[in-house]
Amino acid sequence: MARNSGKSGNQSPVKPKGNSSTLRQRKVNKGNTVTNKDLVGEDHSSVGKKRWETVRKRTVFTLLMIGGFFMVLAGGPVPIMIMVFGLQLAIYKELIGLASEKNKERDLPWQRALNWYFLLTTEYYLYGHIFNRYMAKVPILGRYAPLMTSHHKFISFTVYLIGFVWFVATLQKGFYRFQFGHFAWTHMALLLVIFQTHFMVENIFAGIFWFFIPIALVIVNDIFAYIFGFFFGRHSLISLSPKKTWEGYIGGGLATLAFGFLLTSLLSRWNYVICPIEHLRTNALHHSQCTPNPIFAHQDYELPYWLSMRREILKLSIRPVQIHSLALSAFASLIAPFGGFFASGVKRAFNIKDFGNSIPGHGGVSDRFDCQIFMATFSHIYYTTFIEASPITIAKVLETIVNGLTIEDQVVLFLKLKDHLMTQEVLEEGVAKAIETLVGS
Repeated sequence: MARNSGKSGNQSPVKPKGNSSTLRQRKVNKGNTVTNKDLVGEDHSSVGKKRWETVRKRTVFTLLMIGGFFMVLAGGPVPIMIMVFGLQLAIYKELIGLASEKNKERDLPWQRALNWYFLLTTEYYLYGHIFNRYMAKVPILGRYAPLMTSHHKFISFTVYLIGFVWFVATLQKGFYRFQFGHFAWTHMALLLVIFQTHFMVENIFAGIFWFFIPIALVIVNDIFAYIFGFFFGRHSLISLSPKKTWEGYIGGGLATLAFGFLLTSLLSRWNYVICPIEHLRTNALHHSQCTPNPIFAHQDYELPYWLSMRREILKLSIRPVQIHSLALSAFASLIAPFGGFFASGVKRAFNIKDFGNSIPGHGGVSDRFDCQIFMATFSHIYYTTFIEASPITIAKVLETIVNGLTIEDQVVLFLKLKDHLMTQEVLEEGVAKAIETLVGS
């Protein structure tokens, strides 16, 4: 018996899959390409105009950010550190804002205060030794510098425990899940953002070079990946970021390797960039003096026979830092983008397009610096592991003595050093007595 296809009965007529709005969407095939048949009811010219408008806006503000970045670099280490702190605060604020719920926070008056309290606690733990170092130079506060330096970790942990007790004391019935979730989210933001980006400041002390190169490599990789993906992108790279393509990923990586190799050669000639921070003078771009690390000097390398293509051995004269740049460039191209993919996953979890709208064409600060976080950590670990020579220098010993010992202990150390030099017959007895008289007075 045939079924009635009319209006009678409980059966509804068959509806076409999708609706008018979904039929207008762009359909992407396996190759991530768009064909004319895939566009239904959409004006090709308007799509092209919107695409180029996005490119124009993104390019303009990219150039503005790059220009402002170089202005900060020219200002010296202090403006650079201030910029890093500002970026940390902006990213932290955007991330904390994702987990905020105003209707619940009205009944939890201390929730926001706790967020910023834990931030300040983390900042003091990470940068307290720097603060104590400069505090020692202030006449009134200098006497307390050794106490703060020698007990820095204990003070940091004590301050954190105060915040922990504060959090537990503010737990309210009916809000437990929200409060513990927010507590975990806050610590994740501190660990992934604040803790890792503080390595940018640590890199500055080794030289502006180690701060600038990692950031420049990530920026260049992002730019060239966008360019290669825009013009040649056909195959999707990862589902978290549908606009990312294998063509952009590979093309951006190759361009980054070449750029890093050439840029390190240019910057290696500039003392302002390669000198450690203690050798820099305020606004002295051309008057910084130091003994450069040997990796910044030209060295001859013998090419393997199969590369020379000749019977005689060929030599290649390059700076060792250029070889190290290949490792940094490889990380910036292969691993750092996954920081951006992680950020894309977070945005999908919260069903948002961008973390903010503070940078037109780019979204929020977190959208632009998501790849920089792991890059800062890797560059610092790579530098301290493979590049930094850690001999005991006079400067390091003197810094430890001045910042870690009281005046009385410094005098005792001085007298013991005098006795040692006399034993080694390096110091004459008459000079030693004169030193004792001078110290005693």
